[in-house]
Amino acid sequence: MQADALITVRFLSPEEGGRAQPASGRTFGCPLFVDGEGYDCRLLLDGLVLQPGQQYELPVKFLRREHAEERLRIGAPITLWEGKTIASGTISHVYPAALAQSMQLAPL
Repeated sequence: MQADALITVRFLSPEEGGRAQPASGRTFGCPLFVDGEGYDCRLLLDGLVLQPGQQYELPVKFLRREHAEERLRIGAPITLWEGKTIASGTISHVYPAALAQSMQLAPL
């Protein structure tokens, strides 16, 4: 799975209202909000364990990148949501859209 962007994000500690337990696995799914709009995404963890109260730079894959495309810009503030805000940060890098996604096929 190819990332659409990198985010720099700090997970809230339990005392700040964040997750009580770490998140881990190959991916972690949650809504990511940019400019007040939520988009379903997967954080690409590849086995990394996300500890509450810690900061990370993480690759993100949007399930429908085309819906978020106009808001994907470096420095845009973001929040991660899991029934409540669990992390906040910024977009630190945006990868170009895959060539196949940007091509329009013409009829033969």
